[in-house]
Amino acid sequence: MVLPELAARLNCTEYKNWVKAGYCLLLLRGCLQGFVGREMVAFHRGLLASAPGLSPGTTCRSGSRCSPRARQFQPQCQVCAEWKREILKHHTNRNGDVHWGNCRPGRWPVDAWEVAKAFMPRGLADKTGPEDCDAVALLNLINSCDHFMVDRKKVTEVIKCRNDIMHSSEMKVSSTWLRDFQMKIQNFLNEFRGIPEIVEVYSRIEQLLVSDWAVHIPEEDHRDGCENEAGISLSESEVNEIEMEFLKEKLQEMYLQAKEQEVLPEEILNRLEVVKEFLRNNEDLRNGLTEDLQKLDGLHLQHQKRDSKEPGAQTPEGEA
Repeated sequence: MVLPELAARLNCTEYKNWVKAGYCLLLLRGCLQGFVGREMVAFHRGLLASAPGLSPGTTCRSGSRCSPRARQFQPQCQVCAEWKREILKHHTNRNGDVHWGNCRPGRWPVDAWEVAKAFMPRGLADKTGPEDCDAVALLNLINSCDHFMVDRKKVTEVIKCRNDIMHSSEMKVSSTWLRDFQMKIQNFLNEFRGIPEIVEVYSRIEQLLVSDWAVHIPEEDHRDGCENEAGISLSESEVNEIEMEFLKEKLQEMYLQAKEQEVLPEEILNRLEVVKEFLRNNEDLRNGLTEDLQKLDGLHLQHQKRDSKEPGAQTPEGEA
């Protein structure tokens, strides 16, 4: 029976704040997916119309030789070279990091989403549409592509808040932080007042963040937190699903950071141990995250083996 574990977690205000903020990002992702998908189709159509050399009839002539790797891409044919120039023309970070490794350049003339991925963070090569992407991927696309006419400061503030949540080792945020997050996410959503699905989510997020988030547990006939008229009542299974999805996203982020060696292995290991300790006490969540944890453990073992084989690595016999 998972109810006692859930009740214990939600008795911690800072953890509940963390889950509420994560839920807001899940709602944000849901309302942005359709909008961003439509806009990228329109952006792609505009590129094709403005530059005859990019038309769907033109195809990559070099095949696998026009394959990007991480942030590096040296096109081997005229078609891919022209597409790269056009993408950079519309990239707000054209002189910084562009994750070309997300893309299959040969698909640029016919697939708007392959173009979109050049404006997004690393690790999205296998994503075939906006429905496969998390909130931060979509926010980075909006921020990096000049097709989106928005106040970019508002976008980056929400991205920073998302990173705060994701990198919180204890999975807790204060009520003060949550109020600041509410202001920033509402400022961002105000940029899209003409988009019905985004306006609808604005009011849901507002309700969620100002309520006590009463979680109804029918079997025990009580609510966690205080009841109020603005409260959003969620079932036990709904809360559990939100927790699971956001924890999966956290573990995936850790996996990508470890794989790209963006963070020291020791730091990843420490953060992983904190998550594991949390899950030891919460079996209802642990059972759904076994595969994600095994992936991280496997990657850590690979790094350990590789480091031990590097020239100059000390062996036990060679230690003082």
